[in-house]
Amino acid sequence: MYSRDAAEASALRNDDELLEAHWSYMDRFAASMIARGPTLAADRETATGSLHVVELPNADAAREFVEGEPNNRAGVYAEHSVWRFENLLGRTMWEFSGAADEPRFLIIARLDGSEVSREPVPARALSAELRERVILYGALYTLDNDRLVGVAVAMQAPNRELLDALLEEGWPGFAFVPEVEVHNWEFGGRR
Repeated sequence: MYSRDAAEASALRNDDELLEAHWSYMDRFAASMIARGPTLAADRETATGSLHVVELPNADAAREFVEGEPNNRAGVYAEHSVWRFENLLGRTMWEFSGAADEPRFLIIARLDGSEVSREPVPARALSAELRERVILYGALYTLDNDRLVGVAVAMQAPNRELLDALLEEGWPGFAFVPEVEVHNWEFGGRR
């Protein structure tokens, strides 16, 4: 699930009681959490949205997860994108061993339905440089009919310029994707 913050979200995000409710809710899903964390504005401090990748048994459970999430119930989010995620790396963000001091980015590449049916590039086909920087990589499918709608990638890179170069030169298949969003991102969880 990727959620985009509402315009008035910053006041809600600074509410300690709501923050604790959010973390407590996420604690219930700790065993099935693949990745989580806020997307950030250019200052890398102001939250603009949230990513939650959770292994759940079915589409109804995913909808219940979204509906029950305290930030959602309080109005933090203006909109949600909820997909089935196929974890092409087979690991969680906590298993990533990259440097903690480099910026992290979330890339959501959405198909518009007009492309020839293509499957995402297998993780083993990525260059060695990309593989060591990739935190999360997976195919995005609709919840109900399993139609491929894009890919999600979380990476770390020293700066946005290197990230863009890696995506343009080293990521096979990104050229066919019409809509690519790049967000500043960081690992989520209790601090």
